[in-house]
Amino acid sequence: MTAAARSRIAAGCYICLVLTSAVLGAVRGSALPYVLAIVLTLPFGVPAAVCVYGGYAALRAVGSVWASSTRPDGSDAAWLAAGSSVLNVLLFTAAATANVLLARVVLRRRAARRQAEHRTGA
Repeated sequence: MTAAARSRIAAGCYICLVLTSAVLGAVRGSALPYVLAIVLTLPFGVPAAVCVYGGYAALRAVGSVWASSTRPDGSDAAWLAAGSSVLNVLLFTAAATANVLLARVVLRRRAARRQAEHRTGA
């Protein structure tokens, strides 16, 4: 197995780990898996967490035009709970994917810099 293949497998496993954590947070309604997803996706986890709150507010504002955003007991409507859960999973998965892409760019630049230094003898 080549190093590139191992790198792709590791990236896929990392993204699946973040995806699983976000799905567990959505299904259980628990904060701990979401916190794990934020920590795993640093540095892009911070903007993703901010977008979670902004996305919830946007879903609630836009969706409330067509349907009530609360149930009679005061809890979130099913469409809002499902929509925000899907949004959370998508945002954290996108943050993990962005981290993988950032890591590839950084590693390629380092390799190119090392090759240039090696050629010049520095």
